[in-house]
Amino acid sequence: MKLPETKTAYSEIHNLMYKSYLPNIIYAAIETGIFEQLAMEPMSCEKLSDVLETNERLTESLLDVLIAIGYLERKQSLYTLTDLAKEYLIQQSEVNQIGAIKEFVSKEGPFANLRQALKGVIPEFNQDAWSTEESIRGIEQGAKAGSLQNVLAFVKDLPEFKEAKKMCDFAGNSGYYAYAFLNENPVLHAHVYDLKEVCKISEEIKKNESDFKRVSYHSFDLNADDGFGKGYDFFFSSHFLYKYDSSEKLVSLLKKINKSMKTGGLFVSNHLDGKVNGDDHLTLCIVELMTRSMGFPTHCLQEDFLKAALAESGFEVQYRKAPDNCLAYPCLLLGAVKTKEVN
Repeated sequence: MKLPETKTAYSEIHNLMYKSYLPNIIYAAIETGIFEQLAMEPMSCEKLSDVLETNERLTESLLDVLIAIGYLERKQSLYTLTDLAKEYLIQQSEVNQIGAIKEFVSKEGPFANLRQALKGVIPEFNQDAWSTEESIRGIEQGAKAGSLQNVLAFVKDLPEFKEAKKMCDFAGNSGYYAYAFLNENPVLHAHVYDLKEVCKISEEIKKNESDFKRVSYHSFDLNADDGFGKGYDFFFSSHFLYKYDSSEKLVSLLKKINKSMKTGGLFVSNHLDGKVNGDDHLTLCIVELMTRSMGFPTHCLQEDFLKAALAESGFEVQYRKAPDNCLAYPCLLLGAVKTKEVN
């Protein structure tokens, strides 16, 4: 797979699109009573959720968005309204603009039912959402806007990768990362693991790729405790580990990954860690709110959390690349070497 060279920052378009969700988010906060309640007194997220009878984790994400757009402030653990919110977002204000905001609210999209989610009506996450040709192609197109090139630049010169002969692209969608890696390592064979329907569609989509015969697709479901092979020199995971929102869960998975790899093999993680600024920070706050409202635990892995889990699972982090704010979904890249076997 020959990758295009991007000359501009797609993040500028990406961040703008996420800002379009703000009217729904702000109006859900209005309807839920967040501004009215904080106008009376500063409150912690825990107390606010208790008073409003809302889901605390989802409320926390919503408050993060409101801080990012300058409507709230947080001092220690207490949230307060800014002057902007006091003037335009509470009913008691003679110049409130709540009606104007409502005009921009959409009945479609991921935040159409945010108020219900805040009140605890959170759907069970549908993992089949990514099992359509449109979504599979869309995810790959998004990666080609810079993140795929960023990962490849990080990985291709690592000594462990240069020597690798067998890799696992874990929850790899169509295998677009795998094909990029194959282009840099002529002796590498890739094994892509994903849901059955994703693999079926991906094989059809990729059948004319020049390195198609160097890729093997395997259907698997972690909920059914399916295995994912062994003997890997290189194991890659991108935007997947968020499912494991506790140390115990993540360590359990990473130990399985350890057992599938050779000692000295390379594990690379490509995941959001939340440490970005400006519009990127706002976008990731919105992404986190959307993720939780859809029934998925999180879309962010803190660096220290991931490093600790890797260390407990027999890996040593030896390579690191900070998030690039020119990219949509700027990710932290970590390269860890398997140093020991684990039980």
